[in-house]
Amino acid sequence: MKTFLLAAIMIATGIVGYAQNPTTVTPANNCVTFRNFNSFDEDFSSPSIYSDANDVSFFWSGPAGAEVESSGLTVRTASLISPAYIQSPAGHITVGFFYAMPAGTEYRLRIISGTTSPPLEIIATTANGPVWTPLPSTVGNICILLNDADLTFGREVRLEFTFRAILPGNMLFDNLAATVAGGPLPVTFEGFVARKNTDGRLNLLWDVGTEVNVKGYYVESSTNGVDFTNLGYVTATGKDIYSMDHDGKLMQNTFFRVKSVDFDGKTKYTPIIRVNGNETLGGYIQMYPMPAKNQVTVQHDPAMENTIISILSPEGKILQSKVVVPGSYQTQLNIERLAAGLYIVRYADGKGDLKTLKLVKN
Repeated sequence: MKTFLLAAIMIATGIVGYAQNPTTVTPANNCVTFRNFNSFDEDFSSPSIYSDANDVSFFWSGPAGAEVESSGLTVRTASLISPAYIQSPAGHITVGFFYAMPAGTEYRLRIISGTTSPPLEIIATTANGPVWTPLPSTVGNICILLNDADLTFGREVRLEFTFRAILPGNMLFDNLAATVAGGPLPVTFEGFVARKNTDGRLNLLWDVGTEVNVKGYYVESSTNGVDFTNLGYVTATGKDIYSMDHDGKLMQNTFFRVKSVDFDGKTKYTPIIRVNGNETLGGYIQMYPMPAKNQVTVQHDPAMENTIISILSPEGKILQSKVVVPGSYQTQLNIERLAAGLYIVRYADGKGDLKTLKLVKN
């Protein structure tokens, strides 16, 4: 079970921010299991970043397929905090869970901001009235609706569950229900290109849009586009652009990609790019994947200054243009906002030479 390193910081500093609007809580009956804890801890952590320093912890139990607190203490408080999810309905959230706990156990639910650095904010809570709500029985399901204007669409939120027991016996938490979307991926890659340094070496660069909980990046290469080997590792430091030099002359077409690795082992890849091993071909241009959906890569000879790639309608209207990185071998185009259909991609090398390709958007 993982624990937030920020717990000590938050306890020491007492940084707790509260949203402005009150929360109303009503019973609900439309809870559908969102996380079942059957295979792993679903990235929940214990104790919560808002919990007391004397809290006991839940631990994920494989045989039980649930989060279990088994400290053996009589009077104790135990908390769980979820990973970041995306608030999908505006103004309300339905939350549910299964429990098996000693008689007289009470609970509190707080929706907090998804960020992992101060200042943190309590967005909505069941504790607007009495701080604690009694569980109706020793075993059962809770399904409630929280209405709060601070639950704005698209913001990152975490769910914090706290249980207060006054009798001995294990506490079990299972089958989370929540009307939220899955949390963001550890990293968003904006682009990945290769270009020549002044010393002739190949320089691989990748742009990072968001970087959450990322440990680092592995740069990989392949001669067939299928079997990749590791070229090197770059530690994540919160930058917008990372790079790595590839030493040695390319004797054949070579494929490259970057793999991000999260602190909890999750990974994500950039699109694969290809660098032409024969630099004397000239006039080389192709595009993939085809048909495309959200992004397309234009593969070309090393770009000169003032090279521009444009997407045109069949009637010749320019819909978007992008200045190509000088010396790069490929350029990614975001076509997510284009309607499905046929388009023309125009490559202008800055010296008067134009090349065109057909683009099919699904």
